[in-house]
Amino acid sequence: MHRISKGAALLAPVLILVLAVSVLLAASSPALAARKKAKPGAGQGVSKGAGAQLLCPAEAGLGEPFVVRVRSSKAFSSATVSFLKRSAPLEVRRVAGEGGKAPVIWEAVALVGTDVLGTATGQKEILVRLGKGRTLRAVIHIRRVKRPTESLDLSPEMVNPPASELPRIAAERAQAQAVLAMTSPKLLFRLPFTRPVPGELSSMYGIGRVLNGQPRAPHRGLDLEAEVGQPVVAAADGRVVLVGDFYYAGRCIYVDHGQGVFSMYFHLSEQRVENGQKVSAGAVIGLAGATGRSTRSHLHFGVSTLGRLVDPAPLFGYDALP
Repeated sequence: MHRISKGAALLAPVLILVLAVSVLLAASSPALAARKKAKPGAGQGVSKGAGAQLLCPAEAGLGEPFVVRVRSSKAFSSATVSFLKRSAPLEVRRVAGEGGKAPVIWEAVALVGTDVLGTATGQKEILVRLGKGRTLRAVIHIRRVKRPTESLDLSPEMVNPPASELPRIAAERAQAQAVLAMTSPKLLFRLPFTRPVPGELSSMYGIGRVLNGQPRAPHRGLDLEAEVGQPVVAAADGRVVLVGDFYYAGRCIYVDHGQGVFSMYFHLSEQRVENGQKVSAGAVIGLAGATGRSTRSHLHFGVSTLGRLVDPAPLFGYDALP
């Protein structure tokens, strides 16, 4: 048996108290709190420079959207985010410290992501320019996501359109791409997104598609169950930029949410908005249907960031974005 000296016996409780305080301080640190609050696909990647921070997830799944945030103690009047060779201007906001005690900071927030079609996995750089002088960089790892494949039976003309319809299809594709390439600095949307219909998910984003036995591009949106005539609501505040009746999408609506973010609503039976109209999250913009290339009544809901079609599902579950 070892004997413990009187001094050691007095010191032991002090050491225990110090260790306990250290654990409590570590648990309350901002870095650990960020990890605890991280959403799926998030983890914290931080880049610092010239009094500013660029925060983004450390990794994300292929096709998953994610938030990029810049904060600076030094004022900046403009900001631009660049990701995978595409850019968008960002709205700069002056944010007061919590309880009015912390110093004022300047902030810009962006929503970006990758497309399951045409984006490779691996390390990708995010770049944010502040004004004319400061540039922040961060790296995010895009990981592969395993998704199933489904087979559908459609009308033959919806898989291999007749030659007479090809010019129409090409024109509609060009029109949609031109809309999704637009960017504006005004941040109109808030997170989380509102679910456009309450119905269950019937086909997920990124799922492989075999149409009439022929492999086709993966599904780049969500199919949500909805009866003909069921109201469809806007997922976020924005401005209607396209109301069309397309060969594949049927009656459709495109809404601009600012900073290169758009939502899309396909296969509608009726549209209840016009081009240029402002809409609020939760406002009825149309009625569900089965127009265009559709096997039954439902809503195809899509989201685009910087011209890339991303998975809308995570946007329903994000923490509130002020």
